[in-house]
Amino acid sequence: MMGRYFNLIRHDGNRSLFTALEISTLSLLGGLPIHIHVEGLRGTGKTTIIRSAKDILPRIERIKGCPYNCDPAYPHCPVHRSMTQDEIRGIGTEWIRMPFLEISHSAKIGTVVGSIDLGRLASAEKAEAALLPGILPRANRGIVFVDEINRLADTSPELTDILLDVMGTKPGRLQIEEVGFASFEMPITLAVWGASNPDEEPGPLEDVRRQLSDRFDFLVTMGRPGEVDTVKEILEANSILRYRERPGGDLPIQADPGLSFRELLLQRSGEMANVDFGTQFMRLLAEIYIDFGLESLRAIESIRLGAIARAALEGRRQINLEDIKIVAPLALRHRVDISTLTNILKFIEEQGSNSREGREAGMLAGGVAEGQKGQSEPDSPPKTAPEQRRMTTGGFSEILSRITRSLTGSARASSKYDVHVRAVMPEDSTGRQGTSGDGSFRDAREGIGQRGGESKLTEPPEDGVPSPPIPARPISSFEISRLIFTEEDLRAK
Repeated sequence: MMGRYFNLIRHDGNRSLFTALEISTLSLLGGLPIHIHVEGLRGTGKTTIIRSAKDILPRIERIKGCPYNCDPAYPHCPVHRSMTQDEIRGIGTEWIRMPFLEISHSAKIGTVVGSIDLGRLASAEKAEAALLPGILPRANRGIVFVDEINRLADTSPELTDILLDVMGTKPGRLQIEEVGFASFEMPITLAVWGASNPDEEPGPLEDVRRQLSDRFDFLVTMGRPGEVDTVKEILEANSILRYRERPGGDLPIQADPGLSFRELLLQRSGEMANVDFGTQFMRLLAEIYIDFGLESLRAIESIRLGAIARAALEGRRQINLEDIKIVAPLALRHRVDISTLTNILKFIEEQGSNSREGREAGMLAGGVAEGQKGQSEPDSPPKTAPEQRRMTTGGFSEILSRITRSLTGSARASSKYDVHVRAVMPEDSTGRQGTSGDGSFRDAREGIGQRGGESKLTEPPEDGVPSPPIPARPISSFEISRLIFTEEDLRAK
């Protein structure tokens, strides 16, 4: 039913999904799809919200009658890619609603990719051999939705391999093959939206197929509404009385905001190329990737693209720290463990409050208090990047880490001092604790980019943690100069 998207109630458990879908739609219009995986318990409304997002999808221009939705300026399909602009103008163009198609678990490869067009082959007037485009080529420049995508990854590895190619780059790659036809490869630009229940078989997507999980730019964890009034409002919004039809039309009155919102998305998607990311934020992402040992470069690329799309959605040409803070959890929660994610978010927050660049970003975000406006910077030399990292990673944990490094004789802990730590992670909004795929607790050191990874928790040795070669001394007996080391000291060692 049209207009339902704007009647759905937003609450703390689902608000991030609305934000992610709107960012993804705008970015797709700009030619850079953002793939979204929604994870949550059954009955929380994941599928309802995703399917209702069809209401906000704007129209796109294509070559008239092209089943592959060729952009007139950049034709890509086998029929039109070799045509000149004059030939394309002779065919004409048309505006259609951005495609929104679904892949079911019973789908065959030919249904998804393409197969022989039996209708044209059996035509009594003009029988000819031709290919019938599948779901993916027909969804070009649009959305493909896969419900319970963890089950698809488990039961249909061939379809999953096709999705890996489509989602691996921007634009993706699709190869169509059929007996009797020359195979051809074509670029394809579409956003894949998937949903799954992590507590049902075969389990969370990252435990089923990590390659596919990493292809998703954002992971949205769906939560339940937590307030009685919110639940009451949801029940009232679901009443059929809210959807009265217009006389002589099929659009409910509530759909009016959707029409203008579609136009807004189309207009602001063209501004993505003009959004300035800023060198200070680029360096911040680079530091996150290096200092926290992220496994996939897609993680920081997803943060960058999401922040640009959010700034464009709000009509800004400069991103701010708030953009980073909002999209970072979406881009990282399926790539790192909860402890690492918490530390990364704390690092981002501290960079915004401590560094000169962060204070400037905070001013762009409107984060300067009224009493601080107009105050000058203190007369102190600017801190170097290593100094700022030392400032923002202080505290007892950093002191303990530096003691460990000094005892092992290197800047990083030696592998022979394999300290076994068992940690219980806090519950997330799905009710799961931070456990590995087999239910055991994750190693506190596991997950620098390895959530649900290959390493498993090992039991501590019989003798416990190995002691240093000299008798242990209490920390209070050390001089402070022996506890704190600069990077120059470590290099000298």
